[in-house]
Amino acid sequence: MTDLPINQLEGFQPISRRQVSGEVARQIQHLIATRRMKAGDRLPTERELAAALGVGRGAVREGVKLLAGLGIVEVRQGSGTYVRESQRIVLLDPSLVGSSEGLRLLKQATAVRRLIDCAAVELAATAARPEDLAEISAYLERAESEPLRTKLAHAIDLTFEAMIGRAGGNPYLEAVQAEAHRYFRAAWEQQGFMPRPAADRSAQHWAILHALERRDPQEARARMEEHFDLQALDRDETA
Repeated sequence: MTDLPINQLEGFQPISRRQVSGEVARQIQHLIATRRMKAGDRLPTERELAAALGVGRGAVREGVKLLAGLGIVEVRQGSGTYVRESQRIVLLDPSLVGSSEGLRLLKQATAVRRLIDCAAVELAATAARPEDLAEISAYLERAESEPLRTKLAHAIDLTFEAMIGRAGGNPYLEAVQAEAHRYFRAAWEQQGFMPRPAADRSAQHWAILHALERRDPQEARARMEEHFDLQALDRDETA
């Protein structure tokens, strides 16, 4: 057996204490996600976590402190560490679960996005100002000439829908839409789907805009529903 020369190890970087605690925090998040722990559930003890992770108890304490700072867990003196926000971390980081569970989360995120965006487009059909529609039209024209439009397909979709949300003039709906889009983006990017052909997506966007310009809420909603119906979430299809 040949020993590896020491000069070939120069690429390694020392593992800092912070890196270890960050990995501990990630592993605890994974535990919460895969066991579907709910708010109020107690985590294993510090000693048990240290033994399972093969690290010192100090690293576990630091990892728990990171999660507590994010509001994910709560440390109760003399009682233990309890889950505060279980599902939220999975929604924002679907990499914590397996591919099949991640796909399920993506389908759920898409269903919520559909509900909100269909309501938003129906509202915008009557509430949007002429300048709102002109801005959306200009955006679609720019998107068609964007050289990275295929790679940025989901970003183009979400920006288009967000502009419709703003055009509706309801800040509460706009805020809920922004949260739904944030969760969708996290789930989408974890799954690694390729986007639909740019021409198909563009045609759907223009059809929605034309319905808005005709001030027809029913048609606008129908075109948005169609837009979502044409989005496939199977592994061998585009979305």
